[in-house]
Amino acid sequence: RITVESSKHFDEVITTLYSSIGSDTGKWMAIAKSIKSYSDEAQEEFMSATKNAVGPHGFMIFQVFDHGAWIPLFGVGGGRKMKRIILGNPLIAITMLMRDLTAGLFVPVEMLVIEKEKGGGTEVLYTLPSCLIAGLNKDEKLMKAVRLLDGKLEGLV
Repeated sequence: RITVESSKHFDEVITTLYSSIGSDTGKWMAIAKSIKSYSDEAQEEFMSATKNAVGPHGFMIFQVFDHGAWIPLFGVGGGRKMKRIILGNPLIAITMLMRDLTAGLFVPVEMLVIEKEKGGGTEVLYTLPSCLIAGLNKDEKLMKAVRLLDGKLEGLV
């Protein structure tokens, strides 16, 4: 697991992240629901819609879990903000899934953004996809695709 610390306020980090991956989790659902067949034309439409939905770092948002909104109910977190964000790019994911379907357990990728105590900045935590996906499968093309995903995620953070 990798932790990147920032002196920036949580809201600023989230705003910067959303400016790259978007904040509308409905985009992915709309793309997925638009699949009406498995024709070449449908594949082209899917690819085009995905390319239009991803941000400058090549990712789109899939889901957000706002843990900071509910964990105070149990006296956890001291009121700090915390979000788990699921993000990815199906066109990157397919390059791995074509080599190993079990890569689907780890794509899309995720990160956890946590406000540090007393407003002392923010931590962004994530795991390099290569640590999770490649495992025992050392297929050369899979490794290349996973390393590309690693680089894109590191570039985003």
